Amino acid sequence: MCRLSCCSKSSGEGAAITAIAVVIGGALIVAKIGPILARIFHVVIEALAIMALTAASVLACLVVIWLAIRIIRWRNRHRTVQRPVIQPVRSAARLNQQTSGQRCLACGDTRRVLRAIGSRYQDRPCPTCEPAHRAG
Repeated sequence: MCRLSCCSKSSGEGAAITAIAVVIGGALIVAKIGPILARIFHVVIEALAIMALTAASVLACLVVIWLAIRIIRWRNRHRTVQRPVIQPVRSAARLNQQTSGQRCLACGDTRRVLRAIGSRYQDRPCPTCEPAHRAG
């Protein structure tokens, strides 16, 4: 084993070889782990996209609900309240009694009514004018 001045190992060749080995080892590790990390990254991006779409949908629903509430409140505020006015109306019976003197609307004071039974008509006493006769 000769030691010439040109063959001295004091120049740091061992450190360079170690650095190259570390770089090659790192490249092998990245080559093995890289696809796994890429898949994980892809799943995370898809999950974030789904969460963003869900949040946007919820926000859109909230905006529509808020807008509907605002419109309903605005319409209720600007609606003129019309209170019902109760006016007495003269009934047809009273009008007939006053105009024609008739007291019974069923028979017109003739004390007879036509009763329809199937396709036949029967002449009967008026049940409104003669309730006592009918009950007895």
